[in-house]
Amino acid sequence: MAKEGEYMRGIEELSELLKSDEINSLGKDLGKRIQDKLERSGIYFHIFARVKEAGSIWHKLEWKKEEYLQKNKKMQDIVGIRIVLYYMDDIAICKEMLKNTYSIIEKDSHEDKPKVNEFNPLRMNYVCRIPEEFIERFPEKLWEDYRIDKTFEVQIRTTFSEGWHEVDHEVRYKHKEAWEQHYEFSRELNGIYATLEVCDRSMVNLLERLAYRNYKNMEIEAMVRHKFRLRFENPTISVPLKEFLEKDTELVKKIYRSEREETIRFFASDLSEGIALTVDNLIFVCNEVCLGRKDLEDRTPMLIRERTKQWQERQKISINMEKSVDTEFYL
Repeated sequence: MAKEGEYMRGIEELSELLKSDEINSLGKDLGKRIQDKLERSGIYFHIFARVKEAGSIWHKLEWKKEEYLQKNKKMQDIVGIRIVLYYMDDIAICKEMLKNTYSIIEKDSHEDKPKVNEFNPLRMNYVCRIPEEFIERFPEKLWEDYRIDKTFEVQIRTTFSEGWHEVDHEVRYKHKEAWEQHYEFSRELNGIYATLEVCDRSMVNLLERLAYRNYKNMEIEAMVRHKFRLRFENPTISVPLKEFLEKDTELVKKIYRSEREETIRFFASDLSEGIALTVDNLIFVCNEVCLGRKDLEDRTPMLIRERTKQWQERQKISINMEKSVDTEFYL
């Protein structure tokens, strides 16, 4: 009974410390920083954010008490953000946006590398520092009396892996001891994940093949939609641009072969503010950052030309800075 009473008192105290509206809305407010960039980029995603409930915090602190004491660690996910991407080739773009949005603690983050002969779930979990203006929302007593770090966790998933991770977390991660003697079932559960990873790759491959067929048939608008796979404000190509491109199959080929990541990264940046994500504008931006065709430049709005030039200058500065500072952590 004493232990149960201590458990209830601990949860009640934590509930009191976490009950303000400012804390309840913190996950959403903190997540909005990356959400705004993801929305500008046009990539398909869902984002979820939460502040851990008092009971969940207490349970984790008790469950991991010995580990935290031995390793001098603290709980690092009082706030959690999860980004679920529709397409696995958007992961690299999302990670770069994440790196440019929050202060990532490299040594505590986990980015698993796939092994050739094994199929295991891949973690993409990044521990970040809570910005000072958000820390101020919590009472000081929380940091003083509990082994809770002033950090939050961001997880990146794909739509296929998200459901699997949810099930795994509930049935295996929270009850590891019940699975320890059943190796074959753990392997089978990992095998399901392997199947979903193949689905992720197959989905992107299917749309790439469709984009290629669109290109061969000179279906330019459909080619752009299936190659870039973005939430366009206007998914229709204008008649003048369509007619211009239909006369130049070599230029259409270059657009098809261009790197989608560079163009999307521009739209994710603050320099895209005021430039609607339309099929026309995407083609103009693609030309400015990847192709450099003068005849298409002449048709490009001056705002796009000026902003893409600024963006390219910014990239040069960023690359030079990366060369001079090696963090030994690659996103």
